[in-house]
Amino acid sequence: MHLRKETCYECEKHLRYMESSPAKQMGVTMHMGERFCTGGKRARKFKRNDPKIYVPSWCPRRKIPSELRVYCFKSTIDWMLHERLCYDLGKEISPEAHRYAVLYELHTPFSPMEFARRCNEEPDAETVGAAVHRHYVVEIDDGISPAFFYKTERGYELLALFDAETARKNKMEDTN
Repeated sequence: MHLRKETCYECEKHLRYMESSPAKQMGVTMHMGERFCTGGKRARKFKRNDPKIYVPSWCPRRKIPSELRVYCFKSTIDWMLHERLCYDLGKEISPEAHRYAVLYELHTPFSPMEFARRCNEEPDAETVGAAVHRHYVVEIDDGISPAFFYKTERGYELLALFDAETARKNKMEDTN
């Protein structure tokens, strides 16, 4: 698994002041070449010891602790269809968000990078704090960018695409 470390340059709240004359904006005086985060009520100047590219620890978007969501199949029919497709094709298939719903919403001290490093080496009880069955999806949202992990027979795999908004709107169906 390889997660890309997020940078401030991708954020719409990142500002590099490039005017030749200083100006007071958002509660601070800005000088040419200085970098600011405009995510809060006031702009915050990047200090010398802050990361030059990557997101600093004080980022206003960062969630501490990170949110953790476990998605499972919303119905037995969706689970059976997915299992059957995997069996017939002879391989794991990517999850489709319209078949999933939120099972657990928890908090975790791990960032998506830390979770990716530990998830296949430690039991779910230590990393997730709940049971995660095969073909479930785990989301770690640190506020900067959420990461999705798909549990397979071989362990967790990083998902490139998963529509969490659709899955969060779904409700568990009672299939008695």
